[in-house]
Amino acid sequence: MNSLEKLKRLTGEKTKAPEKPSSKQVQIDELRRRIDTVISRRPDRHQSASEKKFDADQINLSEIVPGEETENDHGRFFLASEVVRGSSRHGHRNIRETFGLDMKAAALLANEPSIAYLNSSDALFLDTETTGLAGGTGTMAFLIGLGWFEDGQFHIRQILARDFGEEKAALAYLGEIASQKKFLVTFNGKAFDVNLLTTRFILNRLRSDLSSLPHLDLLHPSRRILGHRLENSRLATLEAEVLGVEREDDIPGWEIPQRYFDWLRHRDGRLLASIFKHNRLDVISMASLTAHLTEILTAQELMQNVHAADYLAAARLLLKRRDACGVENILNMFDDRRRNEISIVSKKELSFLYKRNGRWREAAQIWQELVNAMPADYSTISELAKWLEHHARDYLQAKILVQKALNQGDTLSEKEKESLLHRLRRLNDKLKTAR
Repeated sequence: MNSLEKLKRLTGEKTKAPEKPSSKQVQIDELRRRIDTVISRRPDRHQSASEKKFDADQINLSEIVPGEETENDHGRFFLASEVVRGSSRHGHRNIRETFGLDMKAAALLANEPSIAYLNSSDALFLDTETTGLAGGTGTMAFLIGLGWFEDGQFHIRQILARDFGEEKAALAYLGEIASQKKFLVTFNGKAFDVNLLTTRFILNRLRSDLSSLPHLDLLHPSRRILGHRLENSRLATLEAEVLGVEREDDIPGWEIPQRYFDWLRHRDGRLLASIFKHNRLDVISMASLTAHLTEILTAQELMQNVHAADYLAAARLLLKRRDACGVENILNMFDDRRRNEISIVSKKELSFLYKRNGRWREAAQIWQELVNAMPADYSTISELAKWLEHHARDYLQAKILVQKALNQGDTLSEKEKESLLHRLRRLNDKLKTAR
């Protein structure tokens, strides 16, 4: 029994005599139509009182969400459009503050050198809401949120497939917009959104260059630069802790798929209103987060709502990207006053960055401060002793430092003690030679 015959059983249709084989596309369209029929004919005996209310008091989507039905060569879909003015506030900043992205910094965040030669207006911010969180060929992106910079404003388009039959038209419109842009910005889009959309384009026999666009996935640099001080790296957490965005009555992500299936049954706009709001905020927050991360990387000035350790994490990322100039810019921010404000862990990180950039005296100054605060910390003692021995050539001070650590080093491991004893023997030999 093939899929069409099974669906006929579910819908209660009579099985007709075998027809001549039709094209595969016709079969796919027929399957979609029958799936919609199954959903619409599900028995209502388990309906809750609130569900019955939706059937009795239905509100059109266009009355709640500012949008309209749109048509192209592949069918119809619902399109919501909005222009966010530059003076509009989103958390700690105005929208206009996100416009002038430093494209070299954006390229470093994405590890995509080609982005450095583009403009911020070439970016397409993309976020999807889907019928499932696990992905796979059975998962559809029913709502696709897009955003881009144009004429000093932030433009938002939200593409809704009101049922499974509208997916092809919705995807075709997405492909049209994407063809006008030169790189993507997403949050976890490399692992989820782009792969899902690419699959849906293939299933609908549509061409798309979406997966070939240079791609800045904000999840990965956010983890590297901000994750050290956050409970997790979810976009909602970054909004609250970093961007200063407070969502009110936001719908949880796990609830969104079921809300869409409820919409298919009841067609009440209230079921989708909070999903549109959730998706809209995601798109705007991605623009704001991109600006925030690029500003940390460029380190032109100390920003509010940025921890000193964020800059150090950014310097580590720049070091990994082999941008020595960018690392130097960040290190130049840390004068004596700024160093005193950071934690012991951050001071250690700063000292190692100084060391890797050849700024030995500044590194040694921090190691001396740390030794005074933690006289039995092996890593700091070892680094300071190396500097005294190999750079300052002060063998006596190096010996005193190592001997003192050994005398009070109850917390040292046997391996650490052996390392310090080996250094002490070498220092004694050098002192004899010097005499």
